[in-house]
Amino acid sequence: MLRRLLFDGFAAIFLLLLRPTTCKAKLNHHLCHSSCGNIPDISYPFRLKDDRPRCGERKYELACENNRTILQLNSGRYYVEEINYTRETIRVVDTGLKKDDCSSLPLHSLTYANFSYGDPYRLSCETSDVNFIDCEAPINSPLYIDMAPCSRNSSSNSSLSSMQTYSYVVVRHMALLDLEDSCSVGLVVGFSTRGQKIDNSLPDIHNRQLYGVDLRWFNCFGFLLCPSCDGKDNLMDKLYCIAEGESSLSTSKCFLLL
Repeated sequence: MLRRLLFDGFAAIFLLLLRPTTCKAKLNHHLCHSSCGNIPDISYPFRLKDDRPRCGERKYELACENNRTILQLNSGRYYVEEINYTRETIRVVDTGLKKDDCSSLPLHSLTYANFSYGDPYRLSCETSDVNFIDCEAPINSPLYIDMAPCSRNSSSNSSLSSMQTYSYVVVRHMALLDLEDSCSVGLVVGFSTRGQKIDNSLPDIHNRQLYGVDLRWFNCFGFLLCPSCDGKDNLMDKLYCIAEGESSLSTSKCFLLL
């Protein structure tokens, strides 16, 4: 029994040396509550820019502009539609999207590739891709949904805007083999599949984007081997995965899961 305890202790110390576990107690979190627009409760680990210095964490800082909560993520700006403290997710929508206008497009790509180990956010496993594709010739494929009814304007992100192009959208995680000849991918964005039934019509795809994508945040890091996430069966996902529902990991205690 003693040998087992010593082994477990050594293993924990070894893993801590590999990747320091970061845990911050919610000091005075009950005194730090803000609101902005449709987000009534902005509290630890989040903060607004004008909150007191000890409120929340800087890496989870949000802005309140024109009564809308804004998340600045890398080079993109996103409207915050929901913060779920139980699931530890924040649902965001690209600011380029407009309601009832399917010609409006996201301004930035947002996929698993946008995140690295150690980032404060990570895409939720309940995410699928929307691929915006431009082709030099018409494509006849059930995967490719013609965007002509949306009448994409000349200010789109198309890399082929100087020539006659055909615009499509593909809803799935695309492999290179899925890309037809003469086609190029302009943008890839994620959207939440949580509790959603997708019919792959243009209005439905646009509404899914307006619903947004869930980002998970992490206040406590440890090594945990976990199931693959939507086919993302690689070492980075295995190391950077915290079990769903383990909300206790973000409280004042921190557990290293072995």
